[in-house]
Amino acid sequence: MSKARDPALTPPQERILVAAERLFVEAGFGVSLREIAVASGQRNHSAVQYHFGDRAGLVDALYRHRMVPLNARRAEMVREIRARGDERDVEALLRAYIVPMAEHLLARPGQSWYLRLMARFILSGVYADLPFSPDYYAQFSNLEEMLLAADPCITQPRVYLVTLHVVSVLASLETRLGIEPGLVDRAGDEIEDLVVTAYAVATAPAPRPGGERPGRPGWARRGDPVSL
Repeated sequence: MSKARDPALTPPQERILVAAERLFVEAGFGVSLREIAVASGQRNHSAVQYHFGDRAGLVDALYRHRMVPLNARRAEMVREIRARGDERDVEALLRAYIVPMAEHLLARPGQSWYLRLMARFILSGVYADLPFSPDYYAQFSNLEEMLLAADPCITQPRVYLVTLHVVSVLASLETRLGIEPGLVDRAGDEIEDLVVTAYAVATAPAPRPGGERPGRPGWARRGDPVSL
């Protein structure tokens, strides 16, 4: 699979976005625009402001750079699901969420920090406050609605747990691909296992009041000691 490139970006702009993505992962969201310019090889330390205006413009451009192609692929998969009449097929819906991100990683071993950035955003607690367009999440919101309608066990908290699980696993794979690019040839099984485990998280029976899990006699109740 070839590396897709945003035709609207110039080479310096793309280098800035890749450097920003990496530094946000490695140094946190407070990294300066000057540091980003230096890391991208720009002689002009105001290059970020020149190309993107300010931090908000940089973040928005970064999301557009990564999420527009992912959303296009996700929309394509959702159209195929609807054409087959599989709107209540939880596995198919989860594949439409997972596969575009997995394809992104496998096409760019060692050249993407996007999933690690997503993981850091989610865990930071500031995810919803970042200055990007909500339009970038239209396809995810669409999938969320379809998942909620597909299985009574799936709730919004479950969708969050699935998101946390999927993004964390793919972030780990992204890190390992940077160390061992040859892992691309063996990553298919990991992606399939991720679909399986995401399905399990999404559809597991809800706990009964008091903490007992349906179908599991002896499941620990809240307050009971648990030995590991």
